[in-house]
Amino acid sequence: MAEQGAELRSKATEYVVFPVVSRDEVSKLGPLVFVRGEGIYVWDVDGKRYMDSMASGVYAVHVGYGRQQIAKAMQEQASRLHYFCPYGYVSEPVIKLGQKLAELAPGDLTLTFFTCDGSEAVESAFKIAKQWAYCKGYRRKYKIISRRRAYHGSTMGALAATGTMSPLREIMEPLPPGYYFASAPYCYRCDFGLSYPDCKLQCANSVEQIIQHEGPDNVAAFIGEMVMAAGGCIVPPPEYWPRIREICDQYGVLLIDDEVVCGFGRTGKFFGAEHYGIEPDIITMAKCITSGYAPLGATITTKEIIDDIPAFWHVHTYNNHPVSCTASLVNIDIIEEEKLVENSATMGKYLLSGLESLSDHPTVGEVRGLGLLTAIEFVKDKKTRGRFPEEQGFCTRIMDLALDEGLILRRVENIIEFCPPLIITKSEIDEMLEITDQAISQAEKELGL
Repeated sequence: MAEQGAELRSKATEYVVFPVVSRDEVSKLGPLVFVRGEGIYVWDVDGKRYMDSMASGVYAVHVGYGRQQIAKAMQEQASRLHYFCPYGYVSEPVIKLGQKLAELAPGDLTLTFFTCDGSEAVESAFKIAKQWAYCKGYRRKYKIISRRRAYHGSTMGALAATGTMSPLREIMEPLPPGYYFASAPYCYRCDFGLSYPDCKLQCANSVEQIIQHEGPDNVAAFIGEMVMAAGGCIVPPPEYWPRIREICDQYGVLLIDDEVVCGFGRTGKFFGAEHYGIEPDIITMAKCITSGYAPLGATITTKEIIDDIPAFWHVHTYNNHPVSCTASLVNIDIIEEEKLVENSATMGKYLLSGLESLSDHPTVGEVRGLGLLTAIEFVKDKKTRGRFPEEQGFCTRIMDLALDEGLILRRVENIIEFCPPLIITKSEIDEMLEITDQAISQAEKELGL
């Protein structure tokens, strides 16, 4: 088995291009090659078991690994009708999923455009917003407002709205024009040096300032995640999103809610928007819509908006894929039948409390989260909130130590996030916390702290 593992790792570096991670880094030790998964665990080719604290590293696997009912349903659908082009044609699973999402989405969002992933869903949302404005007679209403630290995808339009992962942006520039960035609701590191609630939501008001500066007749939409996941699990103040909704309504700007990470129970509600009592104009979904069992993204909006667009000029070959939509329907059934949204809320509070118990560590600056979307921000100095230099690799060292003990972690700068599958139990959280605690202690000890 060990020889097989070494051979596969060698072939992986020879034949596979890995995203984000450098080839030198991958080649150094060889990539982890996983061969199976069950529950919240995955096993590599050498037989070692790992606990997945990040729902497959990208917040995707809500119902856990090894769900045979999803696999069987996909097989049956592929045997009946695996695909047909989306140009005016549709299959039964697509209609059923569209109806289900209309029932689940807040307010009057009822019409869905199905894609392959979150980046495509975001691109589709932008094109809906821009075509809606164009058809309403606003030929220059094309600008999009996002936020610093936001992540909305890696295709060119979605990347243009991404306010983080600067190497991606810098290398791919020039990006499409017309994208602007407001401040993030990052209270721990406020752009304005203010403190909540005395700040009077200056981060939200900065959106209004951009709209006023660019001109309301030129701004089509504002996009944001209810909780900024890849930005470091940034949970906004409770008044933030109602204020954003108010600003968008005032200036005729569509509000796009990116639920690619937050949706399907991740935050303890089916959609993150439910925490704030708002109705977006458009919602984007992916990842957890199938729990990663098949590629699928979705963009849902209102009949009122679609009725203003005679024909939606945008298409992908795999729009409305029947096998992926089948996977989603079974995935949603599992989420509902096993009450995984409720489990996310309950286990999320338990996990957050456990992470807060680690605050005595001299490097733990802030613990934050909502549902099973949680994080620790590490600092070099608690008083100044100074960050560890990137070259010091403090969080990377914590991750390596945890990996040795069979726990997969994910970091964003000096932040380590904990976003496990929604099926997680208290005993599994306890195991995760114990390994994390030991890894932090060892990393601190190596620094002489």
